[in-house]
Amino acid sequence: MTVFSYTLKRLLRNKLNLFMILVLTPFFIGIIFSFGSFEKNSITVGLVDQDNTPLTEMLAQSLEETSPVFRLEEGEIRRALARSQADYILVIAPGFSQQLIAGEEPKLRSYSIQETNFASRVQIKVEGFLGAARSLAAAAEGDQTAFYQGLEEYQRGNFVLKSAAFQQQEKSIDASLAGMGMLAMLMMLLSSFTTINLIKDRVNRTFYRVMAAPVPLKNYMLQNILCFFLVLLIQIAVMFLGVHYVFGLYLGPSVLNLYLVMAVFALLCVAMGVALSALARTVQQAGTIASLVITPMSMLSGLYWPRSLMPEILQIIGKYLPPTWLIAAVEKVMLGKPLASASMELAILLGFTAVFFLLGTWRRADIAK
Repeated sequence: MTVFSYTLKRLLRNKLNLFMILVLTPFFIGIIFSFGSFEKNSITVGLVDQDNTPLTEMLAQSLEETSPVFRLEEGEIRRALARSQADYILVIAPGFSQQLIAGEEPKLRSYSIQETNFASRVQIKVEGFLGAARSLAAAAEGDQTAFYQGLEEYQRGNFVLKSAAFQQQEKSIDASLAGMGMLAMLMMLLSSFTTINLIKDRVNRTFYRVMAAPVPLKNYMLQNILCFFLVLLIQIAVMFLGVHYVFGLYLGPSVLNLYLVMAVFALLCVAMGVALSALARTVQQAGTIASLVITPMSMLSGLYWPRSLMPEILQIIGKYLPPTWLIAAVEKVMLGKPLASASMELAILLGFTAVFFLLGTWRRADIAK
């Protein structure tokens, strides 16, 4: 493990690197998201009612009991979300009431600027109302008069939604998910450490001297990868400890599952650094390529803002970028789902990792020969 220890010492010798990895990153993320405007006592609901029936009007009245509701046209959805005029938008398609009374299972479309359980109170309210409506529709057997009479009786009853548990965690869950996105972006930027060190080894001829020694190329690359992977794992651990115990951000019901997801992404970041070092000839070229790749990737993947705010074509492009799948996996884990539920997202991240490692080792294999 000579290459591993040498590379690690070289990284730790630079005090600026240590400050950026262990201090600046968790402090930057924590200070932004702990004092951000994540605390909201009410959710503003936008309603696009294309059905306009007594049933949909009763649904709107039910929502108004706990949330401000205002009417929208479908073409105003994107603008309302972008300008924070609505936190959650519900779209009722034409024929919704008729299908429900007939015993079918019509679906509602919804849009939210938050990609966590921020809108759970509204969703539970809607599901509660529609669950009662479906039961009444089944009892009325298609009789609209009997259905609406039963619905009026239901509304006069005592239906009270307890939402304190969701309010208690709104700030921390939303802030933490946004913080994971910021951490992912910084991890990709810090992957340039991998690139810089590998390029320096090539420029100062260290790589060639190692290849002349009885050290296989696979051994050399593996030790470098393990070193940078360890550094990123330490960074994630320090970040978790800092934002949780210093800034009080909530990291979900299973911190271990969240850490494992971020560890997979850390391996991907190292692979990106290896691939970039094979493409760039100088440190300056590597920095330029990294800036041109990482910033647009972060934007399209939803690390800066929710992907739902972007045009559809950009959302489609984002599906082919690794951070998109990281955010999807992180969201599942932070909402309390088991790690197995994110197996597809993690498999895709590992697939990207394998591709980047192949791109980064082909050229070195030629040189070693």
